[in-house]
Amino acid sequence: MHRKSRDLPDRRKAFKKMGKLLLAGGGALTVGYFALGREGAIDDWVEIGPVTNLPAGQFDSRMVSVVARGAWFNHHVERTIWIYRNPDDTVAVLSGVCPHKTYNISRSPTDSATFVCPGHKSAFDSKGNVLSGPSPRPMDSLEHKIENGILMVRYQKFRSNIPTKEVFI
Repeated sequence: MHRKSRDLPDRRKAFKKMGKLLLAGGGALTVGYFALGREGAIDDWVEIGPVTNLPAGQFDSRMVSVVARGAWFNHHVERTIWIYRNPDDTVAVLSGVCPHKTYNISRSPTDSATFVCPGHKSAFDSKGNVLSGPSPRPMDSLEHKIENGILMVRYQKFRSNIPTKEVFI
């Protein structure tokens, strides 16, 4: 003899309702993460300061505050850049984000002329070229300009794990 769904015990109906609510809640969280929580494109000019304040002949790390523009919301984020000041006050600026999987790149504790990524152990020379590891390209250089002795850097977010430097849109 078959029972109709209205004849099922209350406990079974309650479990069905809870299952539906859990599925709906999980779906809402997933949509929320992908639509609202993901970091979007970054393309900001940031003032670093006087070039003469940078140490000559060595890399200096700086944190810059930029805006990640998401589909619905903007997020203020902090990013690391590496600046090298030459004796003639020209500079080179590299992004501190690994082009492989977006880990933060730091200086090697044993070799000051080398950058390392703690995530997958990519290593880069002082020009940002890949020495070892899975990184598909060199460290990303950043556009910059010097106006009245003040260094301005255009911080952009680039696509990760591809062989060419492409701006994340």
